[in-house]
Formats: sequence, structure tokens, C-alpha cells
Amino acid sequence: MYSSPFYITNPVWNNAFSFEKRENKKLYVPSLIKAISFDKIQLWKEVVFEDFDFDDKLQSCFWLQNFYEFDYNWIPLYLFDNHNHAYFFWHKAKIEWYIGNNSILYHIDEHADTRDPWIYLERSDLNDIQKIFNYTNYTLNVGNYIVPSVKDWLVKEIVQIRSEIELNSVKIKEWHEIILNLDLDFFQPELDFIDCNLKKKVVQNLVKKASVITVATSPFFIDQKLALEVFKDLFF
Repeated sequence: MYSSPFYITNPVWNNAFSFEKRENKKLYVPSLIKAISFDKIQLWKEVVFEDFDFDDKLQSCFWLQNFYEFDYNWIPLYLFDNHNHAYFFWHKAKIEWYIGNNSILYHIDEHADTRDPWIYLERSDLNDIQKIFNYTNYTLNVGNYIVPSVKDWLVKEIVQIRSEIELNSVKIKEWHEIILNLDLDFFQPELDFIDCNLKKKVVQNLVKKASVITVATSPFFIDQKLALEVFKDLFF
């Protein structure tokens, strides 16, 4: 899946946000490639997210030419734009035996992402990578992809980390398969009141225990050049 780039043209997924108000009616979804080094990552020209901000100003967000899969300390690390893609990559990791059911999800993000989509895959569909791909790209959005992973029994427990208090209270649960799910918007300048060194320390401690890592750059919430700088600092 994600073997070729494509466009979402219907008012579904992230394209549903302000669909009627936007002149542009499509969003770009890149292809997934294996990344050999950070230096191969390139900025791109296609709109991957678009919506109106709190000042009712249209924000057209661009991202990279591809999604990237890194072989990072013998586990998969996925770098992508909109956070709902994490759902697909978690299931991909399960199918490839990096994780199983009842994993612990450490979710480091400015947002909770726990809205309920009220539509779920059947359990019989959870080994069908095409159905998982379609569900990720045509049903879920950036705010509602975590609840389905619990309904699927993929995630047993969610550890939400969105504040300095939560950073300081993180306890890594040994003997559990761990999903590290990071949104780089947690490092945006508006959140600089949270100690950046503490953020980095917690992320890197979790990296050592994780079985799969998903990283979203969230173009609507953080400048993408800054997001890539943070990503490089954390992982390279």
C-alpha cells in the first residue's frame, strides 16, 4: 500500500474539513518509500491538508514528496504528514510481527486524537491490508484514529503525554510491546513553555523500548521545516 501517490477528491477523511468553503477540492497522499538517510527527505509542492484557522484564514499545507520508512535500530520508524496514517502503519507492524494485540500506546502530541469515528472495521478485516488502507484514507481523520485501534484490540492502554506534568510522570511499562506515537506539533513554538530538553529525554527513553515508532509532522499545526529539524535532532 502507498505504492503510488494519489489524491483524495471526495469530502471524506481529512478532505472533509471545510470542503464546501474551499476552492481546492483535493488533497495529496504521497507514496511510501524506504529511507536510507535523513538527507534524502525532500519538501514537495502538493497540498496535503487544508482548512481555515481560528482567524478564518485558509491554511494550505504542503509536505514532503514521500512518506518514509526507516529501519531504526532494527524496528520500523514511519515519518508522514497527517496523523491518521499511523493507524495503517500500526496494523502493518502487527502483520509483520513487530507488535501484537494489547500493545501500550505512548501518544506524545499537542492533541488527544481520541474522537470517535463511530465506524470500525470488522475483526475479519484486520488482516486485510487493503481494507485497512482504505479505512485509514477514506474514513479516518487526524483526530479520530486512536479509538479504532482500541476497538481492534491492537492497543490495550493509551498513555497520553501532552503536558510537563505528564512528561515527568511517564513510566515505561516493561514486558509490554510499545508503540511510540509522536506528533512533532508538540515541539511547536507556542508550546515552548514546556521544557524542550524534557520532551527530548522522554521521547528518546521511549525510543529505546518501542517496537514500532510513528511520527507525524502535522502540517496544519507546525512549520514543516521546523518539524524536520526536530525530527532530525530526535532521531539522527
